Amino acid sequence: MRNYKILILLTVVCLMGFGFWFAATGMTDDEHDSARYFEREDQHSTPFSEADNEGNETAGQIAALLLLIANLPVAVSILIKGISQFLPIGAGIKKILSNLNRIQKKAFMGVHYYLNLSILGIILWHWFASQCKSSFLPELGVIVMLISMILGFLIKFKLCPKFFRKSAYKIHTQPIVFISMFLVLTVGHLIVD
Repeated sequence: MRNYKILILLTVVCLMGFGFWFAATGMTDDEHDSARYFEREDQHSTPFSEADNEGNETAGQIAALLLLIANLPVAVSILIKGISQFLPIGAGIKKILSNLNRIQKKAFMGVHYYLNLSILGIILWHWFASQCKSSFLPELGVIVMLISMILGFLIKFKLCPKFFRKSAYKIHTQPIVFISMFLVLTVGHLIVD
């Protein structure tokens, strides 16, 4: 079991390093005036119009803010579980953290369930309005996010087939999926911007 925890920790560190590497290369590109390598004239074109379109930034900002609010209970839960598992704290503090996690889940997971479903349209609108040809990372992040949302929807409303329910729950609740989705979306948007 200990090797499994070490493997998860190393995977998270590697994903974060991968994300910082992409972000650093994208930012240094802007400083050295070689933006024309990454920024092409037709990179922001959409299938709905012929003109160069930077996309709908307002929809992206609204989607990002609502995603942050909707997934904050999940992030807090992952943080509390990580602290309990990886830091050498006493049994009393672990029990307090466990109770705090249970209380915050009971109070705020409804926001997670229903707000994520309600912003699905905004996310798709932003994705279709601002498709970018210079990087595939935002599209990859959206695909992972949509898969996670669909699995969560199927689990929450008990629409998932019984033989697939356990696997769907494991995929949906895997912290590595959440962290990698966040990193891919963040790095992808840093490269595009």
